[in-house]
Amino acid sequence: MDRQINDNGQALQDGLDVFISAPFFSGEYVSYGGSFLASTLSNSNISTSTASYATEAVSSVNLPTYSNSNWFRFASDGTSQPSVISTPPTSSVNNIKISSVVDGGGNSSVSGIFQELKQLYTGNEYTVTINLNQNNNIGTLSVSTLYNSRINPYALTQSDVTDYTLPLTQITFNFNAYSTADILFISFESSVNGNEVDISSISVQEKKNYKFPVLTDLTGVGIAKVLRRKYNSSISLDEGEPNPNE
Repeated sequence: MDRQINDNGQALQDGLDVFISAPFFSGEYVSYGGSFLASTLSNSNISTSTASYATEAVSSVNLPTYSNSNWFRFASDGTSQPSVISTPPTSSVNNIKISSVVDGGGNSSVSGIFQELKQLYTGNEYTVTINLNQNNNIGTLSVSTLYNSRINPYALTQSDVTDYTLPLTQITFNFNAYSTADILFISFESSVNGNEVDISSISVQEKKNYKFPVLTDLTGVGIAKVLRRKYNSSISLDEGEPNPNE
């Protein structure tokens, strides 16, 4: 194998990276700082009756208000999906439980939670981390965002929905903020009657990528920067440089 770096830490081949990119996460953009209490969810349960349950639920509480919100809960009422009104999402210390009802035709209820996030920076990337308590329940957790369109009449719009097949212990969902008050929307359904999902925490942080110069640790030299290859006759061939004229 040809050497890529000589004894002085100089790149000997074209195409070596000068910088590497590393992600950094900062801030917390959900209420309760990612953990839950018995009072985390709204006292009242929002009933949804249409296939467009996400926009229906969010519109019913007049979000976005551009002031951040706590978590709201919703559950289908049996009109479009089987009713799960009797067992809506519940919260306790470090746990949100979302249950499902499946009818005789194999159709699942849909229920879940949503929250208006706070003071996002439009266009910036954010990472949602959802931690789940381990169990063997079967189902699909769906994650998306909602926001007001910038086009008149500024309709409430749902982003592409990302589905995650359970069981899982952690879900990571990335999105670019469309507005300063995007709404995080999480829903659950299952093919097995009575199955549920237990969420232990939800965190939303801003994701930024920073670049660092590539370094190498050379015996007898120490830490040295790896710079992009430039042909230089002052670097002797016996240090490992391939001859550009060959």
